[in-house]
Amino acid sequence: MKILAICPAYESTKVALYENYDLLWIEIQDYSADELAEFPDLVSQEDFRFARLKGLLDSKVGRLSDIRAFVATCGALHPVEGGTYLINVNMLQDLAGCKYGVIPANLGAPLVMRLASAAGSRYAYVLDPPVVDEMSETARMTGLPDVSRWSVFHALNHRAVANREAVSLGKNIIDCNFIVCHLDDAISIAAHAGGSIIDVNDLDNASGAMSLRQSGDIPPVALINLCYSGKYSADELIDRVQRNGGLSAHLETDDFEEILRRVDSGDRRAALAFNTLVYQITKQVGAYAAALGGKVDAIILTGRLAQYEALFVKLGNAVSWIGPVVAYPGEDETLALVEGVIRVIKGEENPKTYA
Repeated sequence: MKILAICPAYESTKVALYENYDLLWIEIQDYSADELAEFPDLVSQEDFRFARLKGLLDSKVGRLSDIRAFVATCGALHPVEGGTYLINVNMLQDLAGCKYGVIPANLGAPLVMRLASAAGSRYAYVLDPPVVDEMSETARMTGLPDVSRWSVFHALNHRAVANREAVSLGKNIIDCNFIVCHLDDAISIAAHAGGSIIDVNDLDNASGAMSLRQSGDIPPVALINLCYSGKYSADELIDRVQRNGGLSAHLETDDFEEILRRVDSGDRRAALAFNTLVYQITKQVGAYAAALGGKVDAIILTGRLAQYEALFVKLGNAVSWIGPVVAYPGEDETLALVEGVIRVIKGEENPKTYA
């Protein structure tokens, strides 16, 4: 059973063909600045990207009808439950109009839908958009009626590694409680209960633990005072907490290997920042352990930073009293997409409808 997965990015599209879970080939189609300059916006790139994809598949696959299903990373939609979604008209309209935001993944659904049609009306899916929201009203409420907590995070990778760990434990995902920590430039940590993600920090608001580039939670009154200090405009301060805070603000680098080298060389400032990173992640893991009633089958570390032994060991030592600590380093988007489609084809999950 062949499945094609695509992941559009700003200046490229990743394309991968699988035979069941086995990767047959993967290729990244890069686009030059001159090529993209011809288009006034992201949505208008669809025909250009489709032609490039079709040319690649004609040369590497031959008959598109040999592919059973097509799947893509999901773009900006309204909040939905996690799962695998059949692409429909409502979804395509919201993505084409960029109704809920403009990100490269908005092109994923229309591209795979066109490929599926060219292949003879094969199935076309998207999985777990970054706005997966399964939080309760209790988790959403804050101390101010005009501010609510939102769920924006690395949903695709979260659900993928949770499903893999459930299989590793020989359990059904609905019988598992996990705390998943996606560790990268931004960090998302979530409580997974019985297959649902019941609480998670919001990356759009840079909440939670600080990361390489995000500030994480900041004392609110101090932040309000900074807003009115005249030091930053609103846009500058938003950019600082979302993209230029965290370890990069303290150490003037977001190169994690360089930070670890500084720690090893005795740099006290780097050591303090690194230890604070671990401390804040630990606190959030502890909070979600409480949200799960102390019943945690595993704490899963994933994302790019999960590959570094120094972080794994220090963080593992800090939280292992809560539950076993396991690592799934990196973020294999194409495999995560294919795994979701196979669960649907096997009948392990029902496909969902976007309305």
